Amino acid sequence: MRERNGRMKRKSSQLIRQLEQTVQSIPTWLAIAVTVIFLVVLALWAEDDIQLRSWQDLTSRETIKTVFAQSQSIAVVVAIILYLKEAPDRRSQKHYEAWRVIDNAAAANVSTSYARRIALQDLHKDSVSLRGLDAAGANLARIRLPKADLQEANLEMANLQESDLQEADLSAANLCGANLQKANLRGANLQAANLQEANLRDADLSGANLRETHLQKANLRGAELWRAELWNADLEDADLRWAEFQGVELNGARLCRTTMPDGTELSQD
Repeated sequence: MRERNGRMKRKSSQLIRQLEQTVQSIPTWLAIAVTVIFLVVLALWAEDDIQLRSWQDLTSRETIKTVFAQSQSIAVVVAIILYLKEAPDRRSQKHYEAWRVIDNAAAANVSTSYARRIALQDLHKDSVSLRGLDAAGANLARIRLPKADLQEANLEMANLQESDLQEADLSAANLCGANLQKANLRGANLQAANLQEANLRDADLSGANLRETHLQKANLRGAELWRAELWNADLEDADLRWAEFQGVELNGARLCRTTMPDGTELSQD
């Protein structure tokens, strides 16, 4: 049920975006002109006392009085059209302000910033890519960024505890020393990401792409790794005690002083 509701929401969002794109492709002057003409014709058609048999009837006193009587309604509709046409400019301004908040927090080396958290979630909600984000050392615990584009993001030493990063793209991201305890990383793409010394205790990495990922000295105790792909991953000195390892693919993975789920230490040349 939840999955079906999610699909319906995505389809609705796509339809709204397509409608917005269609509206934006029409010149403003043309949209207003067509709307005004349509409303005037509709108003005149609704009046039983007015009959348009020639062009002169359009300039008659009764016709003009009817049009002026509907001028307020016409003005409201025109205002709505202008509001819709200016939506992209307002959205761009909103995104600019959000990025400014994020950049200012990074420049000031502020670890905890509620404004930055809201800005990131707002940008993600508007389907804005967060690729290359610089939020090293940021406190982003419990942030909600499912399916976010965070490729090559710098999240070194960031606090992402209990965050929702399900199906997020974190390929080549720097998560060295990050706190991802109990984070939701189901189906996330972490290929070639740097997770050295990261805390992934009790994190959900089911179905995650961890190919070529750097996991040296990472804490993966109790992590859910069901059907995760660890091909060519570096697990030197990693701690996997009590991790759920069923269906894990370890083709080419480097195991050196790696503590396995049963507590044994494994090294492979």
